[in-house]
Amino acid sequence: MLTSLFFLQNLWIKALVCLISSYIIGFFATKKYISFAHNNPQFFQPIRDCGPATHLATKQKTPTMGGIFIVLSTLITTLLFTDITNRYILVVSVVMLTFAAIGLTDDLMKVLYRNTKGFRGSIKLIIQFSVIGIAFLWLGLIDEIHLQNRVFFPIGEGHYIALGIVLYVLFVNVVIVGTSNAVNLTDGLDGLVSVPAIINLLCIIFMIYAASSPHLSAHLHLPQIKFSGELIFFCVALIGAILAFLTFNLKPAKIFMGDVGSLAIGSALGIIAIIIKEEFVFFIISLLFVAEAVSVILQVGSYKIRKKRIFLMAPLHHHFEKIGWSEQKVVRRFWATSLTFAALGLAILLF
Repeated sequence: MLTSLFFLQNLWIKALVCLISSYIIGFFATKKYISFAHNNPQFFQPIRDCGPATHLATKQKTPTMGGIFIVLSTLITTLLFTDITNRYILVVSVVMLTFAAIGLTDDLMKVLYRNTKGFRGSIKLIIQFSVIGIAFLWLGLIDEIHLQNRVFFPIGEGHYIALGIVLYVLFVNVVIVGTSNAVNLTDGLDGLVSVPAIINLLCIIFMIYAASSPHLSAHLHLPQIKFSGELIFFCVALIGAILAFLTFNLKPAKIFMGDVGSLAIGSALGIIAIIIKEEFVFFIISLLFVAEAVSVILQVGSYKIRKKRIFLMAPLHHHFEKIGWSEQKVVRRFWATSLTFAALGLAILLF
């Protein structure tokens, strides 16, 4: 009992240090960048002509690429305060950094060439799938549980569905690349993506704690993932970095995240869900991101096949703006929806 209490006390102290450190680094770096960007207007976010009219009027002179400091704050804090010899920390950090680099390249193309498209989506997907393929092989070297090609469902005492190597690798890619791009699509309104990302991370922290504890994982009938506990501190550092960014991103936003931040956050969420074998629960708690991505898929598919649109505008948050909701109303409702999905996911996990 005393050992368990001592472990928990150290865990909370270390987590608090990671949270505060990441927030401080992110806050001052972002603040400095905002001042720099206002003297260098080429770093302003290009706004889509087809977007809501209010965006053209209010968001034209807002710096972008603030996600750089989310990534840097998280990784610097991870380097300073976590066990960087832990191979799960290395995998997640490399995946996050790689997706951030993809997003940064896209953002730079947008601001330098003053367009809203960046470079071709097909090229981004090829790079992303290649990175995840390497990460999958890396995970297999850490623990053979990642090579069993099974998906866990926390129903009753837990059930596995075997997919086979080809389907499972495809599944892993869909989870991580899908999450990354879904978070990217959600990042369209002031503060919209940050709070759901933090909610997801809090749920993931609990799942990591359960997966890394032999007693708790057995009690909840969950897969035990050895040495995954260190990822708690990575997640806490990421929360601190997002909170620092959110300080400047609430309406009226002084800075935008850009692809560099949203792709990085989404990839980190996805790879951790794969590591702890909680893809099903992760899907439930991430249904807001899923809905945003599906709205775009349905909109594009419907227009190509039927020449008709399903939504007034996609992603979904823009549809609600088009029907007359204020930006703040959309953001608040989406935050509440994300919290509801998180509660549902944890209820499935626990009961």
